[in-house]
Amino acid sequence: MARKKQKKLSECLSDILNLKVREENLEFLEGLGIKKANADNKMLIAARLFEKASSGEISAIKEIRSVLAETEIDSGSIAEIIEAVRNVR
Repeated sequence: MARKKQKKLSECLSDILNLKVREENLEFLEGLGIKKANADNKMLIAARLFEKASSGEISAIKEIRSVLAETEIDSGSIAEIIEAVRNVR
């Protein structure tokens, strides 16, 4: 009897993150200007993180900074994004 290959947790999470968001979250994303075609769970998490950062939650601002630092965005861009988040309040 062949054993079914078990997926790693990271593979399972990746699968879920790439799914389209549930209908009840689309309105939130569309309110931010995100088109339905671009609405996956990665976008939802990013939008919720942005929402917390824009309300002034320092841990969310730091997390955004951390995520952006992992990409190859220059520090000037990071400063602009942090300033934009501060101006949303």
